[in-house]
Amino acid sequence: MSGHSSWSCGRRALLFAIIAIASLASEFVVVGQQATSTNPTLTLGVDDVGDVDMSVEGVDVDPASWSDYLNTLFDPVFDPSVTSNVSAVEGQTAHLVCRVNNLGTKTVSWIRHRDTHILTVGSFTYTSDHRFSALHREGTNEWTLQIRHPTVSDTGLYECQVSTKPIRAYLISLAVVVPRARILHAPELYTDEGGALNLTCIVSPSPSPPEYIFWYHRGEVINYESDRSVKVNVRQEEDQTVSTLLVARATLGHSGRYHCAPSNTDRASILVHVFKAEEPAAMQTSCSTLMQQGPSPCLLLPAVVLLRHLLSSGPQAT
Repeated sequence: MSGHSSWSCGRRALLFAIIAIASLASEFVVVGQQATSTNPTLTLGVDDVGDVDMSVEGVDVDPASWSDYLNTLFDPVFDPSVTSNVSAVEGQTAHLVCRVNNLGTKTVSWIRHRDTHILTVGSFTYTSDHRFSALHREGTNEWTLQIRHPTVSDTGLYECQVSTKPIRAYLISLAVVVPRARILHAPELYTDEGGALNLTCIVSPSPSPPEYIFWYHRGEVINYESDRSVKVNVRQEEDQTVSTLLVARATLGHSGRYHCAPSNTDRASILVHVFKAEEPAAMQTSCSTLMQQGPSPCLLLPAVVLLRHLLSSGPQAT
């Protein structure tokens, strides 16, 4: 009989344990604490099953410790794989992503760190600045803060907070940058007819590539799809975007001003000069013939240019 009685008590204790687990799990009780008990005996929470004597021989019941243990099983946890450093281009929509596992009935809020201003709570916006909004798709663990038309002043830390006790937060740093475009070898480039013309435009800083980069020649958009003599390539290199315009064999018609026009910043320009190349033998014969006939223009031309420069830069008569 004693063996049967012990078996009944054991089954009763197991039943109460299952009821306690189901009750607490359904409410997702989260307090952000770890179980600290080192006693190997079983501890059960009885707050949700009434005042029931669950003491069994060899089994100690400690509701507080059992609740703490369950809380560690269902604690909200931030996904550490989400980047904590985000760069965005001024004027282009920025997204700060926060992933929370085991959220349960808790709420996710976004806080601006510098002034502790509440931006969003759940899916609702709590700021008069309507550039901020929360994005969340039902059934996912992602809570995204969207910032439309960000400016440099929006740079700083943002907190993804979970309404635990104490509150838990995941910090994300946002850097809003202003790109600049420049063309290598600007402001002027000289090349010979028949040689390659290579123009390289660098947009930096550029954490994400601009929507487009157009090239202009003499004010006209270069259509490199129809003009087979021109090739344009765009590539992303870390925090900068590089666009290259290549003409395999330059002609005199390729002279003129070129513009590189990205979608996210002001355009850059360069003036290209394509010279008609002369045969080296012909140039040597021409200069040697003129040398025999008298003072050579090949030698006098630099002196003339220098004299004109000195006269034009001299003091003006009053």
